[in-house]
This record gives sequence, C-alpha cells and structure tokens, in this order.
Amino acid sequence: MLVNILVVFFIILLFYQTFIHVFREGLDNPEYKPYDPDNALILAQQNAGNIEFLKQKIAILENMQKEVNDLSLNLITVNEQIQGLIEQQQQAATQLVGSTPLTITGTS
Repeated sequence: MLVNILVVFFIILLFYQTFIHVFREGLDNPEYKPYDPDNALILAQQNAGNIEFLKQKIAILENMQKEVNDLSLNLITVNEQIQGLIEQQQQAATQLVGSTPLTITGTS
C-alpha cells in the first residue's frame, strides 16, 4: 500500500516538473520584440505591445499560483498519511516482536 502511494506520488511529481519546465521554456516567445531606438513612434507601439504581452503572461502565472498552493496542501496531506502508516507499522512490529529482547541460550 505504501509503495503504491509513493509510486503515484513520484509519478505526479515527475509530471508536475515536466509541466513547469515546459511552461518556463514557453516564456521565450518570439512575440516579444526587441526595441528599435531610431523611431520614437515605433518604439512606443512596441512598448505598448510588449507590455500587453507581459500582462498576459503574468495573468497566467497568477492563475498557476492557486494550482501550486493546492499541490502544496496535497503534499502535506500525503506526508501526514505516510507518517501515520509508518507509525502503524512500528506499532505492528512492536506487537509482533515485543519490547523486551529475546534471550538466546545454548550459544556458549
């Protein structure tokens, strides 16, 4: 059971890291144009276009913040569940073996 939970957790973690990496690579977009300092009107138009483009990208990042918070809360819950399972396994091991060490005879 614990192994299955860990496998699912790491699969989710891999997909999440892949998504974030792809998103970061996508920020290098050809729509963002460098400035031409020779013409002030073109410079102003490019500036306005670039500001709008950056606003759109920031809006996407703001939406992603909620998803990151949700994943963070899920990770805390999974961690608590794993700690509970570890405690249960320790209790089961103590019940099977006992708390006093075994006496071994016939070895001298």
